[in-house]
Amino acid sequence: MVLLVAGDGSIRTVLEAPESLRARDAGLTLHDIWPVDLVERIKAYIKRTLRSRKVQTDEAGSREDGRSFEFIYVMQGRDRVLLVVRDVSEVKTNQSRIRQLAYTDEVTELPNREFLFGELQKITDMQRLKEGRAALICIQLGQFDDHSHELVASQQDAVLRELASRLRTQLRRINDANEDDYERFSIVARTDFRQFCIVLPSIESGENAEAVADRLLISLREPVTLENRSVAIRPYGGVSLFPQDGTDPATLFENAVSAAEDARGFQTAPFKFHSGTVRLRTLQRQDLAHQLETALEREEFTLTYLPVVDASSHVVHSVEALLRWPAGMLGKQSTSKIVTMAERTGIIVPIGEWVLRHACEQLARWREEGHSELRIAVNLTAQELSRADLAIRVAQILEETGIGGTDLDFEIREHMLFRDALKQFAACQSLKALGAGLILDDYGTGACSLVHMSESPIDAIKIDNAFIKNLETNDRDQAACSAAIRFAEGLNLDVIAEGVETRAQAQFLRAAGCHYLQGFLFSEPLAEDQVADFLNRSRDAQPATEEDS
Repeated sequence: MVLLVAGDGSIRTVLEAPESLRARDAGLTLHDIWPVDLVERIKAYIKRTLRSRKVQTDEAGSREDGRSFEFIYVMQGRDRVLLVVRDVSEVKTNQSRIRQLAYTDEVTELPNREFLFGELQKITDMQRLKEGRAALICIQLGQFDDHSHELVASQQDAVLRELASRLRTQLRRINDANEDDYERFSIVARTDFRQFCIVLPSIESGENAEAVADRLLISLREPVTLENRSVAIRPYGGVSLFPQDGTDPATLFENAVSAAEDARGFQTAPFKFHSGTVRLRTLQRQDLAHQLETALEREEFTLTYLPVVDASSHVVHSVEALLRWPAGMLGKQSTSKIVTMAERTGIIVPIGEWVLRHACEQLARWREEGHSELRIAVNLTAQELSRADLAIRVAQILEETGIGGTDLDFEIREHMLFRDALKQFAACQSLKALGAGLILDDYGTGACSLVHMSESPIDAIKIDNAFIKNLETNDRDQAACSAAIRFAEGLNLDVIAEGVETRAQAQFLRAAGCHYLQGFLFSEPLAEDQVADFLNRSRDAQPATEEDS
């Protein structure tokens, strides 16, 4: 289509157009040809052309049929522009196909090495300006083994496709084309026959890369079921960090590959860092992971129980099961660091099952002793909540211990609820289907939106003790607690306050409408043989008065 258009957007002459438009030559307007938003865009380009006196080009697509058009604007006198419109759909399709062939691995449909290097160059350039950090993870696969005979080419391709799918699942939106927001997304590519590379565009430290590498290798180590055969996978990986291990794509790639080769054959160290200092910290964590595995095998863990009492009567409503590590394991390591290590190595899953099973067995014994109304709460980690078979495992433990799902509460953190919200609360709903209650732990310290809160299937919130410890003297903490309680009331949720240590705190919370209290004012964590006596004393207690509280 070729039109002569005036500066105000009116069509002066139709030089070339489809027959349907040429028949309407007289009085034809831009609005007769294109939608309003595109007409405004065309008018803006016409003004730009007249102002700059230079040729302008633009591209736009059709919403109806998905075709692409090129618009060329050429100045023709003081107030005239020659508008040439070309259908470039076939050209764009061919360009897209050529790019796909050039930059995509045909087997896995992941980007290839050329794409990886191009994107890695952009990332290193940007992080150099920002003085930021990035990481490149190289994962290599040993010979596929099905314990019978070597796989043919088509079967090996099927295995690689499955592994590529696992990588996609484990990482946030990968290979996203939005360059303005590239730091949020990972890049995954197949760079050799049995080699994948992952770029983490923005990290805080090597520990962030370590957590991702751990998670990926755990996922890839699961056998691949292929035509009723189980194919064993032996992945090992290497990590290079920007800028300490290289400031350009080639160097980072070489050092990640070198670290992966170094990790080959080390069953206790399935991946290694190129950086020596990070590698030392990794070895220390691997030693701690080994201690955790040994403690679990020997059943050296124990449980203590922290009561939750009714805010008015102080009668025990439930107990929270708390895991205690074997004596001597902590050393200089904090509990949070041990939990983090257990999560990264995957051992937190069997540890979590151990906790749930023993907590349910203990609740069954208390029920036999006459405490029929008592509930028990167990904490879930993010890795446990993300497991597809979580509800199946919980149901199995409930059946084996004789405990009903309605006697059980699970405590989860706000960031876990947010991640489950992205999956339409699949994990939470599966636990609710068993009858279990859901408590949002450490409420007020996370980043879960009010929308997700209102749509979620949770039953209660537990106000974090950060808002409780200065409650008597801090007006802001008082306002925060009151607001949280009112918010919960609006959603018909129970409210638990943790870390209650003084009568004044308990009195304020009860007056504000808090339903349940937990803290050292009522009890420290109790061993299982101490709980029965505490329950009996609680059951015989009289309702608290204002003065008592």
